[in-house]
Amino acid sequence: MQQSSLRTDGTLALSAEGAERTNHQRPPAASTSNLRPIPSLPPAPESLADLGLPEAFLEDLALKTLHRIAVPTSTGLANALRLPPALVRDLLDSLKRQRLIETTANSGRLETEWQYRLTELGMKEVENAFARSRYVGPVPVPIQEYFRRLEVDTEVGAPDPVRLARALQQLVLARDIVAKVCLALTSGRPAMLWGAPGNGKTTILELCSEAIHGVTLLPVCVWVSGHIIRLYDDLVHVVVDGDENANTVDRRWLRIRRPFVFVGGELRHEDLDLAYDPALGYHQAPPHVKAHGGLLAIDDFGRQQVSPHALLNRWIAALERGEDTMALVTGERITFPFRSTIVFSTNLEPRTMLEEAHLRRIPYKIRIPEPTPAQMAEIFRRFADAMGVEATAENIEIAVQMVFRASENNPRSCHPRDILQLIIEEARFVKRPPVLEPGAVRRACELYFARDPGPVGQGLSGA
Repeated sequence: MQQSSLRTDGTLALSAEGAERTNHQRPPAASTSNLRPIPSLPPAPESLADLGLPEAFLEDLALKTLHRIAVPTSTGLANALRLPPALVRDLLDSLKRQRLIETTANSGRLETEWQYRLTELGMKEVENAFARSRYVGPVPVPIQEYFRRLEVDTEVGAPDPVRLARALQQLVLARDIVAKVCLALTSGRPAMLWGAPGNGKTTILELCSEAIHGVTLLPVCVWVSGHIIRLYDDLVHVVVDGDENANTVDRRWLRIRRPFVFVGGELRHEDLDLAYDPALGYHQAPPHVKAHGGLLAIDDFGRQQVSPHALLNRWIAALERGEDTMALVTGERITFPFRSTIVFSTNLEPRTMLEEAHLRRIPYKIRIPEPTPAQMAEIFRRFADAMGVEATAENIEIAVQMVFRASENNPRSCHPRDILQLIIEEARFVKRPPVLEPGAVRRACELYFARDPGPVGQGLSGA
């Protein structure tokens, strides 16, 4: 469940209390000692044997791909399989010798322009190939090669402290809360953000994605015991291009930014394991495998269809062991290395939903508090600037008082944004510029809280 939020200028102060300090003291630049070289992609395989896969599987995959692609040339096949052209020519020669394919009459002069079609025998063989496996896509990497790469990449993908502190400047938080969040989320150990809804827990998780740095390698998919597991997810992984010649590297591998995987209340128990799609013919990796070497954020923890106990037993215990075991559709079990940073966000009090053993395994538990009046005023100011609402300091103070009274002294950091949005919509309706003034605030509060916020000038003690 991906969520978005309005974000103000990242150079703004952390809170009203820290505004003057932040304007005079810029965050230190990242130390060059923390810089790491971008990993190189593996060299291109020089022969079909170097792929480490059965030749029959490669021929099946080539036939199915030729049957599917729009322009069945050697170049098109090489791009679809992500193989060097020389290896694709070897596959095509083998298929021609078996009289499964032939060149068409409209082929060009150059070999790279030759187009291929399946013979009658080839069409029958394609049917058999699809019966064996419906997978069509890049040639997978043997899972042992992927595991060898993971043994080299031992980082857990925790956010960089300087980057995280800078990203959190977009929120109005007290300095001690920022310090605790930075300590917890950069430790690489499990952490939990908890507190009332609407105070920025989800936004903190989203900002973590800006603070994760580093690059790692990932195969598009892996091969194990005749099955294919797809690891790459274009909704999660961000590919980092290099300056290598495409013909000199193994294109079955991708260079990606360390991943940030965000899941919410939609998480089900079956999502914790490999998911097999019979229509596509491959297994889809679960979220914690896609997050390897990065950060796994679980929002609305305790609201998922899977129980908190089952989730923690699965992931926290796996983190302690450094590995997790999953089952293929055939029942065969595979053990994956498991190195990620896990962060939970919940509206529930940790001790009410977790037992002592689970609480002990999450060493960092940070409550994100409700905003103070001064923080609420700063949030109003920032959102008014960002949303184009005219607002004076006096009217902001009145708005803060009304929100505190209407919320019965239970304000949320999201209230200023929501009230300003109502004011904007009213102004659009009556065709006038949006202004944060007492009358507009009163009407917005009555709609939003379903409660009279009280007269203008009545202080917070009047609640």
